[in-house]
Amino acid sequence: MKTLIYLISLIFVAYSCKSSSNQENIRVPENLEGLEMHYTYSGGNEYAVKFEKDGMSYQFKTGGKPNKWWGKFPYNCMKTENNEYFVSWFEKGYGDYVTLLVNYDQNILYGSAIIRGEIVHFQKAKIEQVILLE
Repeated sequence: MKTLIYLISLIFVAYSCKSSSNQENIRVPENLEGLEMHYTYSGGNEYAVKFEKDGMSYQFKTGGKPNKWWGKFPYNCMKTENNEYFVSWFEKGYGDYVTLLVNYDQNILYGSAIIRGEIVHFQKAKIEQVILLE
């Protein structure tokens, strides 16, 4: 009986650690300024984005130049009534318009974009990591 209780306790602890959010100790800033986020879309593309006072920038981690930071682009950000962040930016010079709906409670985001005025992007992503910048 003691062995069974011990095994159940171990399974509970292991499950709790696995399911805990990687954001639980991070206080998300109201306008995302000072935050870096890494995420992977359902189609497999990976990105890192940084929100700073002078704009946002991103890396297309699965693209041809995975270490290049693109931007800084001015961005808009508002917090919704559902504790989500609605973010958008326009990449002047490229013609890309991107919108994200970010839910840190569930570690997911929804991305929508019009790329070069002709390609439509519309996917869900899993937030892999959130970092507070210094």
